[in-house]
Amino acid sequence: HISVSISPSGEIVDGNSVTLNCSSDSNPPAEISWFKGGTFVGSGRIYSISKFSSDHSGEYKCKSRNEHGEKYSDTVTLNI
Repeated sequence: HISVSISPSGEIVDGNSVTLNCSSDSNPPAEISWFKGGTFVGSGRIYSISKFSSDHSGEYKCKSRNEHGEKYSDTVTLNI
């Protein structure tokens, strides 16, 4: 199972920081990648946007990959 949590939860404020956390219970541990739409935007369990603006609005998802294959999380939509 793989899921995304958003911090802070609730309304996103223009100029504030937003952190996405990808949790995967895969074993062996997976390599995590982040996508906005279909575009790769970063890797690692945590993806941070330091100053959120309308440019960052969109649909995000994370992908976990290990020797058993790859899985995508549900998509989360960020907008202001």
